[in-house]
Amino acid sequence: MAETIALIWRQVPFYRLLPEEAVRSDVAAIILCNFEALISSLRSAQATGDEGLMQISESARRRAEELVPLADVLHAYHLAVEHWWNLIGDLAGPEDTTDLSRAGALLHKHLRAATTAVLAGYGSDPSVHGEDDPARRELFLELTSGSNSTGAAERFGVNLPRLYWVLSLHVEPHPDERSADIDAVVAERRKVRRLQRELDNVGRDHALSMLTSSGGGVLIPILEPDPGVDDWQDSPQYAQLSRNLRDMERTIGAEVLTAVSVAAPQEVPQAYEQAQEVLDVARRCGRGNGTVRLRDLALEYHLTRPSAATPLLADLLSPLESRPVLLETLESYLDAGCDRSAAAAALHVHPNTVVYRLRKVATLTGLDVGTAPDLVRLVAAVAARRVADVAQAARASRTARPL
Repeated sequence: MAETIALIWRQVPFYRLLPEEAVRSDVAAIILCNFEALISSLRSAQATGDEGLMQISESARRRAEELVPLADVLHAYHLAVEHWWNLIGDLAGPEDTTDLSRAGALLHKHLRAATTAVLAGYGSDPSVHGEDDPARRELFLELTSGSNSTGAAERFGVNLPRLYWVLSLHVEPHPDERSADIDAVVAERRKVRRLQRELDNVGRDHALSMLTSSGGGVLIPILEPDPGVDDWQDSPQYAQLSRNLRDMERTIGAEVLTAVSVAAPQEVPQAYEQAQEVLDVARRCGRGNGTVRLRDLALEYHLTRPSAATPLLADLLSPLESRPVLLETLESYLDAGCDRSAAAAALHVHPNTVVYRLRKVATLTGLDVGTAPDLVRLVAAVAARRVADVAQAARASRTARPL
């Protein structure tokens, strides 16, 4: 099998652009499927069975989603069959003429059937969103846009649940997407397909979603009597959802940051808009992954709303502009929940160094983390400064963008 994989990798250029993980898993698996189907055919003297052909067609559908050229896929099948025919010929002797002729005929039948299965896979409805159902995507759009949710559900034959988990996701690039040796579009589509599959598992095949390689939105029905719309944030169900979403990161090979809310179907538009806003705030504040609720970022969220006080709060830290190390130490200390040891570990310094720097902060700003009123102001000032920094960067980006 290794020889066959290596042969295809050498002689079909596009396969060299596939992620290594795809070659080791999907490509190797379908080659093994073909080989086992061929061996079964030779032993039974029968054509390739329907089960093997279904696997070939499904594999082809995935290659179509990843924009692998059809000609290259067919070339790979022909190369494999030609390689196996040569191996059979090398093992055959003069007395094997009849068996060799029979094997050649079965190989030809297998290749013809496999070609038909590949064409069927490419002729099916490939979707950017992998295994997502177009009807479910359309219902997601209906629910999040504020249309008549009851009418939409009836049109799609779906019973609306009492509540939805409302998710807004940001997905970081997979390492394969940044590799110069791998086709980025292929890597993106593989990631989206894995993401969709994992979300279907979390939602027990009832999730509604609209996803791209950088994230999107998801509605997961809450089918049990708990939690309620007022107590979900501390519920075991939310804790389990958070664990499931964290486990999903390992499967798709990329970090995922998710803002979570809960809403009845008619309240989904407002909840989804708020989840998107919370996700944006979380990203501005440097959150990389995990799940966040509005209450986790209530202060930062509040400071992103238009207010004359925001620049005044940010200006409280202006004395530290020429001392970036002190500003970094203050932020690390606050991000660590005012845990001096945790901040020191994050900064790779001794805890006493953190204490010394915080004293410098107090001297320069007049605000001491050791007093409750000053601590509140410092937390607000850091949040306001982060919001202002991100807004300034966004304005600079728009100004620099060519017309």
